[in-house]
Amino acid sequence: MVTINLNRERLLKKLNLREDELEDLLFNLKSESKVSGDSIEIEVNADRPDLFSSDGLKRAIDGLKERAVGEPKYPVFESDYELKVEEVRKRPYAIAAIVKEIKLDEEYLKEIIQLQEKLHATIGRKRKKVAIGIHDLGKITSKTIVYKEVPLDYKFVPLGERRLLEVKEVLQSTNQGKEYGNISIDQDRGTMPAIMEENGNVMSIPPVINSEHTRITQKSKDLFIDVTGTSLHAVLQTINILISNLAEGGGKIYSVKIHSRDRIDIMKREELVIDKLRVQKVLGLRLDEKEIQHLLAKDRIDYFLESSSIIIPPYRVDIIRDEDIAEDIAMMYGYSKIEPQRFVSYKLGTYDNITLIERTIKELSIGAGFQEVFTYVLTKKDNLIGDYVVIENPISDEYNAVRNSLIPVILDFLSKNQHSRFPVKIFESGDIVVRNKDNETGYKNERMLTIALMDSKAGYEEIQSPLHQILLNLSIQPKYSSKESPYFIKGRSASVIIGNNEEIGSLGEIRPELLKKFDIKYPVAIAEISLNKILPHVY
Repeated sequence: MVTINLNRERLLKKLNLREDELEDLLFNLKSESKVSGDSIEIEVNADRPDLFSSDGLKRAIDGLKERAVGEPKYPVFESDYELKVEEVRKRPYAIAAIVKEIKLDEEYLKEIIQLQEKLHATIGRKRKKVAIGIHDLGKITSKTIVYKEVPLDYKFVPLGERRLLEVKEVLQSTNQGKEYGNISIDQDRGTMPAIMEENGNVMSIPPVINSEHTRITQKSKDLFIDVTGTSLHAVLQTINILISNLAEGGGKIYSVKIHSRDRIDIMKREELVIDKLRVQKVLGLRLDEKEIQHLLAKDRIDYFLESSSIIIPPYRVDIIRDEDIAEDIAMMYGYSKIEPQRFVSYKLGTYDNITLIERTIKELSIGAGFQEVFTYVLTKKDNLIGDYVVIENPISDEYNAVRNSLIPVILDFLSKNQHSRFPVKIFESGDIVVRNKDNETGYKNERMLTIALMDSKAGYEEIQSPLHQILLNLSIQPKYSSKESPYFIKGRSASVIIGNNEEIGSLGEIRPELLKKFDIKYPVAIAEISLNKILPHVY
């Protein structure tokens, strides 16, 4: 959840609501509120960044109250400003737009800055992915804005300063420079990205700080907004939310002509054809198309009966598929009106076979002297080998991929436990996600067992022996066949084979380069087998 703080009196006046009404309406938007003095603290679900300001809340609540229905249209006028995007290796994408006729006061200015920071924290991943610069258009002297790299000795007056500073001084001496300076600095070239006027006046050094020259104040009426980042998709999402909310607040949007290698259209609206049966199945409600159309209109979305499709407003970055629409229909229908259905079971529950074999194999592993460990399914993609799923918008770079083997996460675990009493004998049973072209998603889950030994003389035989005994205790007679693996030393590894030459896993001594990568100072031997593959041989 993302917490925003808004002036209580201003918000209720803007929404034309009583305090108790606001609480009920926010519940239908998956949000909660708490009054604290003159402020209202609202927890907004992170998947609705369009609700991070009073403008977005007003748009949604007007729909819920049916004061305004259907998609709000924000016209985009042409301006004579242009943005030239040059090669910026560390932060290649930049977009700009203008919003005019903004009526700022102290509270609204605070709100805009808060919206900017919440977008930085969510879509922007703490400015690593996206950074926003908001400038007073009236203070910009050039119609041509340039996005380029500048050397670290380039001088400008950063926000809050009165004297010229070199970029490197800003990075070293300001709080923003210390916190965000390393994100986009190009150490090889000795440069930082810069948004600047054609005459050389710096407007911002993204993602660090704006210049004092273009500072916005309560007197600012027209705003120039730049968004830079490492993902064009995220950059577009961010600027669309920002300018849509400002337009909802009364501003007028103007485009800036972008000179870039990429085709960029702000406020682009996408069509999504809805599978009505799928939506009804997810909801558990029998709603006809007219009802769906009415509920989506309250959600500020246009639904077209002829094509069974919607147009996704540019600020609704959370809508991707049918399930998202089903959720929105449920919100507009009212969660409190949906009757829960009692689940009826006609027999006693029991464990499924994969769980039974997993429990058995855990007991056998413990009996063989191994200690169970648990690691995360998500891991750092740099640790993985081969084909794996990468998280598109990870919260942390430490957990940006789904493991495709337990071996890397076990090595990571061992690297952090080299101080333990030797030999270190551990095992883990858990899911991995591997490529499978027959599945709808192209990947499938597989339950694995990995046993590992770290010792001063850990070798192939020391890991093969306990694995062999575990499989024998399951009444499985394994065979071993020499096989190379990216994890194991050549000639010191094998595949594990059962039944009719079915390969169920592999084992061997970990390669020295992998040990070095994980900073492990001792030999490690590991065996990994698939529980899904041995299941038919046990039950």
